[in-house]
Amino acid sequence: MLVMKRIHHLLLLSIVIVVFIWLMFNWTISVLVHQRKEVIVPAIEGKSLFDAVDMISKFNLGLKKEGEEFHPDLPQGTITKQNPPSGMVVREGKIIKVIISQGSELIFVPSIIGETVRNAELKIRKYYLKAGTMTEVYSLKYEKGKVVSQTPEPDSIVKKNTPIDLIISSGEPRDGVILMPDFVGESIQKAKKWAEENNLNYEIAEEFLPGSSGKIINQEPALDRILMSSDVVKLVVAIGSEYKIEGQPVEGEKFYYEVPQGAKGQKIRLMLIDDTGEREIFSNVQSPGSKIDIPLIKKGKAKIRVFINNILVEEREL
Repeated sequence: MLVMKRIHHLLLLSIVIVVFIWLMFNWTISVLVHQRKEVIVPAIEGKSLFDAVDMISKFNLGLKKEGEEFHPDLPQGTITKQNPPSGMVVREGKIIKVIISQGSELIFVPSIIGETVRNAELKIRKYYLKAGTMTEVYSLKYEKGKVVSQTPEPDSIVKKNTPIDLIISSGEPRDGVILMPDFVGESIQKAKKWAEENNLNYEIAEEFLPGSSGKIINQEPALDRILMSSDVVKLVVAIGSEYKIEGQPVEGEKFYYEVPQGAKGQKIRLMLIDDTGEREIFSNVQSPGSKIDIPLIKKGKAKIRVFINNILVEEREL
């Protein structure tokens, strides 16, 4: 009987001790917490991660990244959201959770030239872009209702929801309006005859280009430009010799590229984009440090994309 009483007393004493320790622990934590000063959460939205850490450290607060998101206006690495929000009163040591910007979502602009207005609008929306202004012009190349040109140009890199402005064909011009045809690739005789029939002055320049002798390789004004009687049509015709008629050497435009150092056997592809579209002008396996030097035949504004092992590494305006 005495043994049972002693066991009962020991159990009761153990419970009292545990309760006392628990109360002391909670009291200690409460004292420690309440010893921390209250601070106001600073506004760190729109700040860079570096600046945000610097700001909150002055208030003895912590920071934790909760996620990332695209943002149309804030650059990569900028804080877009914070929790708790700025202005809230918290105690020192509080962790501020933040969302970081991945920058704006970038999109390649599709080519909608030659499409009907409806198809163009559908394609624009498909690529998360917006239709911008639409202007009508006469066109010899495109039927009425087709897209003649677009801004930004095809393959440009823009932000999501960027408006695409369109120039729409209103068909062939009325009587008395002269539009510039596309003479690139045509004979110089054909262009001269057209200019004379329309009482227009013209100038002819020559440029060395093997295999295209007598063909027009450039023109000014561009296709579908409205011409006045005072305008001068400028044509560049290819000659199949390294010398002009006067005997002076002609240097054609060339593209130079040095293959970067790296693994052996890198496949280099060069894609030329101009007014005629996109085409491959070079494809070969090259050793590191080797040099590529190729002549260019382009029409209008052009650029070259350089791919190494099918990865786009450079885009160069010409």
